[in-house]
Amino acid sequence: MTTAIDCPTFVDLRALAQSAPAGGSDPFGTGALKLPLRVGPCTVMVISLPAGSGECQGLDTDTWVLAEHGMVSLAGPNGDVELRQGQSAVIARGTQFSWRADAGAKLIAMAYPDGPAGEVGITYIDNAASLSPSNPPAPEVLLGETPSCRSNNHFTSQDGLFCAGVWDSTPYQRVAIHFRKTELMHLLGGEVTFTDGAGRTATFRAGDTLIIEQGADCSWDSQVHVAKIYSQFTPAA
Repeated sequence: MTTAIDCPTFVDLRALAQSAPAGGSDPFGTGALKLPLRVGPCTVMVISLPAGSGECQGLDTDTWVLAEHGMVSLAGPNGDVELRQGQSAVIARGTQFSWRADAGAKLIAMAYPDGPAGEVGITYIDNAASLSPSNPPAPEVLLGETPSCRSNNHFTSQDGLFCAGVWDSTPYQRVAIHFRKTELMHLLGGEVTFTDGAGRTATFRAGDTLIIEQGADCSWDSQVHVAKIYSQFTPAA
């Protein structure tokens, strides 16, 4: 696992979550640890849950949550969602829910505050969902053959700027590109090496969680098939 936790381009969120202190009361709100990252209007947080249960009367953001350690059960208006390590869901803004953790758990979250509210509920991100062909990187940035990419977008905010789902791709290399968006990734399979404009390099592997900050210049090099969960914000054109 990489230890790049102070790189201003790609940040190892798994390492940050493991070192995060225990949270206080209201773990999904004021008790969450907010991370100082460049993520546009979004906030990235570490949520530390003690053994036990609690209630949330509704968040004011669309919030993607990933179980980084342990297990948590979320009960919302459309049923229960159980998240084990490496599983995620989106809690739509305004959704009242309860949570239960039989042992301590840590979640990584990305919260999007803008745009109008949509339908309340908790959307489970299925890591094994069927995938459909999606656009590969533009030909002018590729260093070799065009990869075959697939995706399944599970959630999109009402304004279309925040989304979460699953993606995979055959191996490919591309030059550094400028990220207008910000993307948080949890790798489900394979490995990928990133290099930024200053020459800093880090390799992330299956089980790692990272974020590429908004405004980064970053290349991609995957020599094997890569699969990931993504949560991303893309500013309006």
